[in-house]
Amino acid sequence: MAAIQIGNNNKKRYNMRHNYYLTRSLLIACFCCFFGACSNDDIIGSRQEQPTEASTKHTVKMNFVGSVVGFDQQSASSKPQTRGTSTSWSDGDKIYITFYNGSVIVPGEATYSTSAGWTVSYDGNLATGSNLKCEARFFVNATFSSASLVSLNSNSEIYEDKSGTYTYNNGSLTVQASLSPKTGRIRFTGTADTKIYTTGISVYTTFSPAINTFSTSNAMITSTVASNGSTPYIYGEFSDADRNLGLVGSDYAFTRTCTEEMLKIGESGYMAIPSDASHNNWRSGLYVKASGVEFKMIPVAGYTEGFFLIGETEVTEALYNSVNGTTSSSALPKTNITRNEAKSAIEKINNETKLNFALPSAEQWLYAAKGGKNSQNYTYCGSNTPGDVAWYAANASSKQKVKTKAPNELGIYDMSGNVAEMTSGNSAYGGDYTSSSTYITNTSNYSFYSSSSYSVGFRMILVCP
Repeated sequence: MAAIQIGNNNKKRYNMRHNYYLTRSLLIACFCCFFGACSNDDIIGSRQEQPTEASTKHTVKMNFVGSVVGFDQQSASSKPQTRGTSTSWSDGDKIYITFYNGSVIVPGEATYSTSAGWTVSYDGNLATGSNLKCEARFFVNATFSSASLVSLNSNSEIYEDKSGTYTYNNGSLTVQASLSPKTGRIRFTGTADTKIYTTGISVYTTFSPAINTFSTSNAMITSTVASNGSTPYIYGEFSDADRNLGLVGSDYAFTRTCTEEMLKIGESGYMAIPSDASHNNWRSGLYVKASGVEFKMIPVAGYTEGFFLIGETEVTEALYNSVNGTTSSSALPKTNITRNEAKSAIEKINNETKLNFALPSAEQWLYAAKGGKNSQNYTYCGSNTPGDVAWYAANASSKQKVKTKAPNELGIYDMSGNVAEMTSGNSAYGGDYTSSSTYITNTSNYSFYSSSSYSVGFRMILVCP
């Protein structure tokens, strides 16, 4: 093979390049020896510039101009702290800010330090200019908070300004916002250590900064009266337009239709816990609505396994059909369904109301049928005369509308006769419209399994958490 001839000038350039790479390799080798061993890939990689993914996270100082305004109708000493100037804030306070860059949401988390003031961490790019749109939120008593999620509860306070503005130029950020309550609030007064359960109030459960969205729940709320005679405030709004507020205790249940002034945004209020002796403006029993159909639950106290509520009537065709997608107003008890179909309807009601309905156990059914702690030891459910309280073979040839006979001692209808009622076991109780008086007593067991029957329906119980 012919030798390659290199001219003097080319030879000099060749030697210079050779010496450069030799020196560079020696320096890299020395560096590796000093700091640790390098692989061949490290040396090769050192000759190439590796691409890196650009981060959209930014941190900047913030000048906050604004305040947090507390609730009305309270003395100054019981208001939440009104924060305005920098000296009003505490270490670790956070304001969640949603910046708008055109139609793009840029979530930000501002944290306060007494030594450094406000610092904002945000994900994305801010627009440049003045009077740009932003939203600001401040939370008190949150269950958990991070840049990606704020978990809330019925006692969490939410202050917000959805019409805030920001100015951003050359790395300088100013946010203007006046944060005010997002909800109303209410508390209950009564005897210390009394536990109550509240329905009808929707509360905020989470806030997701990345999508600027809240989630809510209308589940039953548990509260306890403190030593000062009041429960903690519940922060929320009514679950529906009816503004029905339900209150359940250890041996009572009441429902009240509230005025528009109650739970009004930014307003505070309180109510005395009602009792059998004093419950002005409250209806006895817990009224619940599912798929547009209202039904009533009766409290059953004194049961050894714990307090529960039971349906005033069997589940009607109106309720059953409505939760299954067919509008109905029929007051006949729903029959001709299997146990699994009954349980499926109950599950749909639970999903909609966020309450805990179920089929009663045989023991719960029998205890309620006999009148609970108000029992008068009647033979039938509410009377010793079957025709007073029951549709049965002597006065009916088909099932009848619910609540057309007298109730038992607790105010529960049709537990004797009309249609037999499933329990959580493999039996039904109470007899039906084909039964003689012997088989409609408050202890009558009606043999029943999973097959459907035109003379067997069901009644629900409600257990508090």
